Amino acid sequence: MGLLNFALKLWNTPPRHSIEHRTQSKRRYDGARRGRNYGDWLSTQNSANADIWRDLTTLRGRSRDLCRNNDYARGVIGRLVDNVVYQGIGFQAQVRQNPPAEGIPPIRGDEGGLNDDRVNDLIESAWNDWASEKMWCHTAGQLTFPEIQQLAFRSVLESGEVFIRKVKQSFSNSPVPFTLEIIEADQCAEDHNQSWAGNQIVMGVEVNRWQRPVAYWFYKEHPGDLWQGRGGVISRELERIPASEIIHLYFSDRPNQLRGLPILYSTLCRMKNVGDYEESEQLAAKLATCVMGIVTTPDSDLLGEPTEGDNSSLPADERFEPGIIRYQAQGEQFNLLDPTRPNPNLVAFIEAQLRASGAGIGASYETISNDYSKSNYSSSRLSLITARDRYKVLQAWFVCNFNREILLGNPESDGWLDMAVLSGVLNFADYELRPKRYAAIKWQCRGWSWVDPNKEVQATLASLAGGMTSLTKVYAEQGEDFEESIKTIAREREILEENGIAVNFDGIAINPVSEEQKPGNTNWEH
Repeated sequence: MGLLNFALKLWNTPPRHSIEHRTQSKRRYDGARRGRNYGDWLSTQNSANADIWRDLTTLRGRSRDLCRNNDYARGVIGRLVDNVVYQGIGFQAQVRQNPPAEGIPPIRGDEGGLNDDRVNDLIESAWNDWASEKMWCHTAGQLTFPEIQQLAFRSVLESGEVFIRKVKQSFSNSPVPFTLEIIEADQCAEDHNQSWAGNQIVMGVEVNRWQRPVAYWFYKEHPGDLWQGRGGVISRELERIPASEIIHLYFSDRPNQLRGLPILYSTLCRMKNVGDYEESEQLAAKLATCVMGIVTTPDSDLLGEPTEGDNSSLPADERFEPGIIRYQAQGEQFNLLDPTRPNPNLVAFIEAQLRASGAGIGASYETISNDYSKSNYSSSRLSLITARDRYKVLQAWFVCNFNREILLGNPESDGWLDMAVLSGVLNFADYELRPKRYAAIKWQCRGWSWVDPNKEVQATLASLAGGMTSLTKVYAEQGEDFEESIKTIAREREILEENGIAVNFDGIAINPVSEEQKPGNTNWEH
């Protein structure tokens, strides 16, 4: 009997390799499951450029359509532009006095020395003259530099990318021969893929073996322009422009990605469905208020001939007006309809969809919906902090890839400052020997006001007293420059003191003066 039990146990024991196989199967990633639930989950091992090439024009066109016709899409793009670029990202020149020789570490930090106000004022004054004159900074003469910044960033968000060409030419007698041309993404020939002169052209971008852009291939005319060339056909002639003249702005999500996608690409379908659903609900609500009821009869033969002027015989789907009663036949029974619109679940459904869309875009629900009805101080502050962190990342990206390229250029391409010195607008004798001295720039991006000023001012004062922050950082968070603000405050105090005016802000005295010094005994208490 014992031998029989042993034989049965041996028979029912699975082979060792079978156990190992099941164990290995359990160790696989859940995300790689197939089966009937995930069999239609398609994935590829294509490169970033191969995937983008298939859908680039479709994604770009649909994103633009949403930004034209969908309130939420248009709103979130506008708010991103407002919070990142605002009225334009400016700068403050930080050239120092008496810099040390090349290769010698600075003694006092920041190149050793105080700000050279004369040089800094010259740079800022020349830049402001150029940036505020649209005939000088834009080849088409339509946009000032702050407006170019706004359009460039909006194009990146909406179309996925934009090209800025640096034209070293004087327009409208500009003293600095440096102008910007904005080239829309459609003009870069995404269907132009081939080998050329030892390089590879991928979607209109010519790269070398290191995947570094060497040149860009553009259509001489916009392929979708209204203007028709000779013979009534838009020219498809290509123009090769060296990469040193082009600033290609786009977000790169994968290594060696050469073209950009709209920021809405992952949520296009969701936002389109939200818009269609709202339109359907609006139509359903409209119809529900128009039709009050239906008069029916069990016998359609009772329907008499329509009299002159009677429009009851018109098709039911062509007559809609408030309070209408629909007659199918004369007499019998009237059924009052119970309208089911507005849909009580509409708001909750749209809110959930917009939260998901905001997660894909990198914007809060409040930003995308403009709905602050469910917010209190704590939730609003947390939401704004998260959103502003995102804005700061975008600001840093824009400054590095656009503003710095325009102002300072790069080792392979001159910027505005180089051309201003070469043209004699800025006369700096040591510029060629010490270019880094004049490249000291502090960018001034937009800041934001506090949610609850009273609470946050007290918290800021406590942080300052505890040495946990600095005045420079506090001013920067508000979008202000510390040094300029201090100079302004000093000038204000001088004016107040000259006029013998004492100002007291909640116990903080500014310019306290004696009673004898006050002309007319004037005293302001706030």
